[in-house]
Amino acid sequence: MRTKRRKTITIDTDREVVIRQYRNATKAWCNGCGRQTAMLAAKEAAALTGVTQRTTCRWVEAGRLHFTETSDGGLLICLKSMLKDERCMMNRGVEP
Repeated sequence: MRTKRRKTITIDTDREVVIRQYRNATKAWCNGCGRQTAMLAAKEAAALTGVTQRTTCRWVEAGRLHFTETSDGGLLICLKSMLKDERCMMNRGVEP
């Protein structure tokens, strides 16, 4: 009788995000951080995280990301809160 052999292959992956003075970042007050921080428009935040703009807005609505609104109604998202949220940066593309 033949015996079956099973091989297990494990692949470890790491990911590193390096942001150097993001061009489109705006300095603005973040109520969540309690200080002025770099803020990104929802479109740029979505591009950085690899998700849709709507998903980024859902994360804001769920309280996962800090934000502020501009005088013309635009949404600015705190870059620091994005980098702290592991689900946001590490599980790109996963809806909350």
